[in-house]
Amino acid sequence: MLRLLLERLEARAAAGRPVMVALAGAGRFGTSVAAQIAQIDGLQLAAVADPNVDNGVEALKAADWAKGQWRQCEGAGEARGALEGGAAVLAPDAEVLESAPIDVLVEATGIPEVAARNAWNALRQGRHVVMVTVEADVSCGWALAREARRQGVVYSLAAGDQPVAIMELYDWAKALGLEVVAAGRGTRRYPADRHGDPDRALARLGYDTEATARLRLNAQMYNSFRDGSKAQIEMCAVSNMTGLPPDRRGMHEPPAGLAALPDLFASADSGGLLKSSGVVDLANGVGPDGESELSENIADGVWVVVTSEREHIREDMRIHGTRVSADGQRMALFREYHLCGIETPLSIAQAALLGASSGLPLETPTSEVLAYAKRDLRPGDTLDGSGGRLVYGMIDRAETLEAEGVLPLGLSYGSRVLEPIAADQPIPAGAVEVKDGSFVAKLREG
Repeated sequence: MLRLLLERLEARAAAGRPVMVALAGAGRFGTSVAAQIAQIDGLQLAAVADPNVDNGVEALKAADWAKGQWRQCEGAGEARGALEGGAAVLAPDAEVLESAPIDVLVEATGIPEVAARNAWNALRQGRHVVMVTVEADVSCGWALAREARRQGVVYSLAAGDQPVAIMELYDWAKALGLEVVAAGRGTRRYPADRHGDPDRALARLGYDTEATARLRLNAQMYNSFRDGSKAQIEMCAVSNMTGLPPDRRGMHEPPAGLAALPDLFASADSGGLLKSSGVVDLANGVGPDGESELSENIADGVWVVVTSEREHIREDMRIHGTRVSADGQRMALFREYHLCGIETPLSIAQAALLGASSGLPLETPTSEVLAYAKRDLRPGDTLDGSGGRLVYGMIDRAETLEAEGVLPLGLSYGSRVLEPIAADQPIPAGAVEVKDGSFVAKLREG
């Protein structure tokens, strides 16, 4: 498919008709997407929407738009005119681009409410959507994917982020008829991280004041990496794309280097951790002592453990595989890195030129991310969502959320607490008042 994609890109470049791309959200990830688009003939970053003008300017600069070649626009007509005249556009929000000649919207705001509305509007306008904001995808991605089908356009998660990197391994295995025992990503989570505060997250992750400012890092987003919520969210996205559930709430997340993957992610009767085969999980790069990192860990990468019903194929795995279980029954496929933003243009091009998605949710969700209290909550507290001071997320099967009446993490942004909730307990949906006018709530209701 990559050869065909390259041919299509070359044809668009030769015809002087590049795929026109709009970027909503120009933080670190979004700016990386902008910089990479500039290197690809056949794609053009045409517009950036961000209320922070400095962020938008940095993204345009990264995409090689010089000052004087772009215009700051506040209205839809003005934006359309600028693009038709050959200029790029900097807008305060994606609504300004509603009538502009755009083929693909890349949604990278990181805010579920904004992301869901941006994606919905773009789909209704006949545009393809590449969703970077995984927090929105796990909250209502199935509704967005359904709308994309109705409109005859593509909804896709973004290449370069872990969910699609996992899907690439998963799809390869399934296309070959292999059985996927478990699929997951690596983490680097220390014992105290679950209750991490965004004010200390960046320093904890090794970023000083200079790096934080230069890289324009979002402390709450990076805290969601630290407290584990992001990994739970991303594996929920994988679960909803594949139909693989978690083996238990929160998954196992054992300390695991590469060599241990095919032994740990196996059924209990084979000496592994799993109650059932075909699940999502995590491999923690922090050792059992809670202090040191394991050698040969996969904290920044992704993996899939596979097997085959045929002994001949299992024997070939033992001969050719690099990480095979001690009993010779399973093999780990893995990639030790993921390239945030750098690979995302592949999803843009696939959507626009091949009508293909890098990964999208099934019709109904397999899993949900449950909102948990990070500390004791009191009536009147306002929840602050993933990576905040008050909430973290834990994956579980979708039916569990409904049966137990738990608040989904995607509705914890701005919701008001009505009753006391103890720390490290799931937040009951009836104990909070969801923010009035929540678009995520509307899409979830169907």
